[in-house]
Amino acid sequence: MTAVAWTGARRMPVLRLSAGAVRLIAVAALAGVAAMLAWTALPAVWGWQPTVVTSGSMSPSLHRGDVAVTSAPPAGWAPAVGQVVVVPDPLRPGRTRIHRIAGIDADGILVTRGDANGSDDSFRTAPADVRGIGRLLVPRVALGSLELREGRPALFVAQGAAVLAALALVLRPARKP
Repeated sequence: MTAVAWTGARRMPVLRLSAGAVRLIAVAALAGVAAMLAWTALPAVWGWQPTVVTSGSMSPSLHRGDVAVTSAPPAGWAPAVGQVVVVPDPLRPGRTRIHRIAGIDADGILVTRGDANGSDDSFRTAPADVRGIGRLLVPRVALGSLELREGRPALFVAQGAAVLAALALVLRPARKP
């Protein structure tokens, strides 16, 4: 499967992989990509919704480019300190914020905070306004598209090229020995 060849006068070792080994690596990479996409998309069958993490406020639990899959709070849901929730962001109307419940005040209103933040959010949220509860995390799957949206296409292009190269390796006809 592998062999070490010596090249040039410097006698540098070069690792050569057989075509079958390269194809196997490409299949494994594509399977990984397919699994990440499935973990992101299939929960929609149960009404769950993917949310892209766009900031580092929840590090180290959630990172920029992670996809947090959330569900609407079920009937009779009782919020608990430590739960990750998606709430409306009053500082940016029409947008949401994914943070952890840091406390519940005497009136039952939620106090939220990002794990990386040193203080609680400046606003409070009624439990009825919670739009989602964290259910599943797919790490870094959206980082390339997030970078593209922010005007830095290099990672997105590199990821796309890697997937296309892997597809080309897998789909090309096998050589005859």
